[in-house]
Amino acid sequence: MTTIPLAYGHHEINLELPRRNIRHEIGVKKPSKIMDEQLLKTALRSLKPEMIRDRRVMILCDDYTRPTPRPRVFKFLFPKLSTARSVDFLITTGTHQAQSPGNAAILEAARKFARESALPGFRTFVHDVNSAAFVTAGTTSRGTQIRFNRLLENPRVFIAISDMKPHYFSGYSNPIKHFVPGCCDYAAIENNHSLALDAQASFGRHPLHNNRDRRTNPVAEDQLEGARLIIGSRLVYGLHLITVDGNIHDALFGETFQTMPTMFQRIDAHFGARVRPADIAIISPGGYPDDESLYTAQRALELTAAGVKAGGWVLFLAACENGIGTEKAIQNFYQPLTRPLPDVLKTIEDKYVLFAHKPYKFAVMIQNLTELVVKSELPDEVLTAAHLIPARDPQSVLNQRLSQSPGATINVFHHANKMAIYKQDD
Repeated sequence: MTTIPLAYGHHEINLELPRRNIRHEIGVKKPSKIMDEQLLKTALRSLKPEMIRDRRVMILCDDYTRPTPRPRVFKFLFPKLSTARSVDFLITTGTHQAQSPGNAAILEAARKFARESALPGFRTFVHDVNSAAFVTAGTTSRGTQIRFNRLLENPRVFIAISDMKPHYFSGYSNPIKHFVPGCCDYAAIENNHSLALDAQASFGRHPLHNNRDRRTNPVAEDQLEGARLIIGSRLVYGLHLITVDGNIHDALFGETFQTMPTMFQRIDAHFGARVRPADIAIISPGGYPDDESLYTAQRALELTAAGVKAGGWVLFLAACENGIGTEKAIQNFYQPLTRPLPDVLKTIEDKYVLFAHKPYKFAVMIQNLTELVVKSELPDEVLTAAHLIPARDPQSVLNQRLSQSPGATINVFHHANKMAIYKQDD
């Protein structure tokens, strides 16, 4: 037997597994010496005073649902911005909750480091899809009318802080997503996300990828076209990060459209893996905030789906301390999932509503498995209503499964919200 600790919320769950049954254990290992500060210093050497001198600058930052090590980033980024005419700071939430303790903490940290760096005219904002003032930039070739938060009108230079990783239908989390969907209105986000139903809307695919065979992704193409409508001739720099467990593994600063292809290659190397599918998959999104809600945690299942056989069994460890998700996520993601599975699949044929791709993909996965067992802090009845099997004691449930199938192969996935798992043929 071997003991494997898996991240769960703010803690860990230890599982005892028969070593002989484990086919793959996949997850990014912590480096022997964390080099966060040196990596940030090295990356930010490319940020020269003349790039922003006497210009209005806006920093774009992800919200509390992303595990970006923001205080360390602010510590080294903000002193480099003193030559700007003014500096604004905007949390790009998309449709996520704008007012939250997590976002408030981000703003407090930003103000602290701005004061210490004496940044000129520093102001902070949070994008709120329900109350922002929007302006129209145009319409993409796929029919997405791009209406964006008017706070983005005045800056001449954008600096996007981006914790990059595979994204299960946008290809990658990347700086472009700060614009679309990050600062767009609800209708624009809904139309863009409706493209997620296309089979090529998958992780590892983006129009800026170096590999020509991996450039087709309708969601990412629409986001890129929409972002260019918003940006126009203005400058966008990215502080690109690759992080795991709050530790920075890689950092690169540069003009966003030029540096993203390089970062995609690095992400593929950090998080991509080919595995032989197993009878059992044990999946942890990576702890908080990657499992802060069922809505957030679900993407880990999509990113590792290739690691379990059709008809296999999954044990999913996701604390979901913030419940299912926002009110809209409950309405358009969770409630449809409580219908009979054939009805869930049929609803996608009707008019698309935002988040509808998630219950659809969830239903497809559940149908392809023997069971999808979930250890979480959600009430049992919430899980069972959505065709999920609650497990208060995951070790006991796992032991029972192995007693029925002693020779079952097992794949274990850590940091599954960041992984990109591809099937390796036998």
